[in-house]
Amino acid sequence: MGGFRNRLKLHSLAALVAALMAVPIQTGTAQAADTVTIATSIETLDAFVPQFGSQVGIFAKHGLDINYVKGANGSAMVAAVVGGSADITHVGAALIFPAIQKGAALTVLLGNYDIDYTFIARKDAGVDIKKGYPAFLNDLKGKLIGVAGRGGATELYVRKMFTDAGMNPDKDITFIAIGTGYGAAGAFTNRQVDAMASIPPSSTLIGTDNLDVLVDLKATRNKVFDPEYLFTVFTANSDFVQNRPQVAQNFCKAVIETISYMKDPANEQKLVDFTAKTLKLDVGKAKELIDVYKSGFNAKLTKERWEGMKKYAAFVPDWTANAYQPCARLTSG
Repeated sequence: MGGFRNRLKLHSLAALVAALMAVPIQTGTAQAADTVTIATSIETLDAFVPQFGSQVGIFAKHGLDINYVKGANGSAMVAAVVGGSADITHVGAALIFPAIQKGAALTVLLGNYDIDYTFIARKDAGVDIKKGYPAFLNDLKGKLIGVAGRGGATELYVRKMFTDAGMNPDKDITFIAIGTGYGAAGAFTNRQVDAMASIPPSSTLIGTDNLDVLVDLKATRNKVFDPEYLFTVFTANSDFVQNRPQVAQNFCKAVIETISYMKDPANEQKLVDFTAKTLKLDVGKAKELIDVYKSGFNAKLTKERWEGMKKYAAFVPDWTANAYQPCARLTSG
């Protein structure tokens, strides 16, 4: 009987050892995700990639936990990254390049979103659109023109158009900072401005029956600028890139995967539902918005797009020194 018990113990011990060998032994806790803080505008489409990608689990898949700090405008978002309260932001290259020229330690990671601005006016603003772009802008001389924030990308857009029309933006019009989203729509509806640079979803909130579209999306991308115009880009504090290169590259991989996921028709309803909830729209209006603007998500960062900005920017930084090549290479395929 004792021999049987000993054999049973030995058999049980052998089974236990075999079981332990079959199962990987884990020591400690699961590796914590790397936290990345983004300076963002929250309620605009160009802020969607990290938000939506986090919601569907793509950023977690790449070992990232995304936090946000909200900036009132592009300039404030850049300042947050330069000052170290955020790691990355998504603003126009037209804001990033001058900051680098002034000595800001910034590194561009990859593209984010192509320009989505339109220029709209009140129906009683007196603009004769039949004159064609840019001549009809002279009808707005002396008027109040809304932009998201002074010194930001929407102001640069307006300045470009009125300069194209042979006008002096500092003398011939008055800029009014009206924010984005519901704030901008309210300013327009309450007659605080005569015309404005519209960032989605402002025009949707105002209602197409209550405005005149002077410069539509096609004209913005082909007349004011060109289709390869480098608009909002993900840009990091250079110390972040230098000290956490793998995290920066994982972020870029998550962005690229998220944009591909967003453009896949199989995921359209998830994107529409996210848009409706985030921008406080009904589902029908959210779908209309996505149908028009989904094509704008674009991670591509190439030397050609970078150098092409010389047509629009007084200063374009050195490509090799200021674009993060490991991420840029991921977008060139």
